[in-house]
Amino acid sequence: MTKGLFALATMAALLAIAVPAQATVQDHEHYSDAFSDDFTACGFSIHLEGVASGNVRNRVGKGDLDTAYFGLDNYEFTVKVTNTANGRFFTEWGNGIIRDVSATHISGSIFQFTTVESGRPYNLSDASGRVLLRDRGSIRDTYLFDTQGDHTPGGEFLELIEERVSGPHPRFFMSDEEFCAFVTPLLS
Repeated sequence: MTKGLFALATMAALLAIAVPAQATVQDHEHYSDAFSDDFTACGFSIHLEGVASGNVRNRVGKGDLDTAYFGLDNYEFTVKVTNTANGRFFTEWGNGIIRDVSATHISGSIFQFTTVESGRPYNLSDASGRVLLRDRGSIRDTYLFDTQGDHTPGGEFLELIEERVSGPHPRFFMSDEEFCAFVTPLLS
């Protein structure tokens, strides 16, 4: 077998393994939502203004997976967080893909899913635009999920089995207290 045919056969085999069981697209749509809110956080009166947009797709499995739905959300968002007392602000933004990559039927309507979020899901910039926090890479969650067996998307999360974080994710690992300590100088 030539190197080209061997590479093609290997690629086809890898794709066959990587693709979750055959599934049919049920829903595909673009979304764009502007939002705003006022609240108190970290000891400050905050005004939040933002927009989130993306494309979402839902597929239903076949055979043993006919009550399992595989989601994909290719998203981006920008949020300006402003201290209403003095006008100081920072910006949060991100973009990434959340994808259900596999499901294994356990019993009844219980499945073990693996979901991966990849990209740059969270960034924080100061008022000058300088990036101070940047999460990037991927987060892979494996968990048990009850689809309720009703042939509709949704169900009940049961248990996180494993979470693997690849790449730097400083915000992901910050507690609320650590985050407040980090942003206080930006809003003061």
